[in-house]
Amino acid sequence: MVRPEIEITDDGSPTLRHPLTGDTYHSLRGAVGEALHVFVREGFSFVGPSDVRVLEIGFGSGLNALLTARAAARQGRKVRYTAIERYPVAAEVAARLDYASDPLFMPMHEAPWGAWTEIAPHFRLKKIEASLPGYRFDDTFDLIYFDAFAPDTQPEMWSREIFAHLCDRLSPGGVLVTYSAKGTVKENLRAAGFDVRRLPGALGKRHMIRAVKPSCSPANEQRP
Repeated sequence: MVRPEIEITDDGSPTLRHPLTGDTYHSLRGAVGEALHVFVREGFSFVGPSDVRVLEIGFGSGLNALLTARAAARQGRKVRYTAIERYPVAAEVAARLDYASDPLFMPMHEAPWGAWTEIAPHFRLKKIEASLPGYRFDDTFDLIYFDAFAPDTQPEMWSREIFAHLCDRLSPGGVLVTYSAKGTVKENLRAAGFDVRRLPGALGKRHMIRAVKPSCSPANEQRP
């Protein structure tokens, strides 16, 4: 377990700063604002199924999961939410975040690792404590939240091989969203078989990415 420091972002919502990498878990311009824009609006609200299988790369503070659970309740949808995290945040740190006042939040952090837990009738969670490279998922997914630390901090997480592995676990037409629109990220997503779409970024950031798995292309097809 890690015990990151809490920082307040510009929209008043808290985020965490990782004690090993020094990176913050969300944008300092606004943790909630960024998460809502990148993952909920351009990811969750974009995909079609009423029952959605979500994979999050980097559970972190649990903010993306919480906002997704709230959105699912508003939209009348059900979610199976899998999250893989190499450095789980200690529950006592999570309890100090403002989000802890939401009755869904702490059950997410207190849920056992490696097992499905019903957080609410519309939201089931499975947390996996592992490193993404080399991990083999049993499930397939409709949507991936790619929320790893920045490419400059963790370049190995943004490789063609990682994206090809994730593309293989997406259903046809499945979607990956991420906050980064760096050139090498786009190139590696395309090389892994995704159709890459650059969208306006959150809170003044120029761009983000929504990548879609073509319904008729193999995940590891080399693309120009």
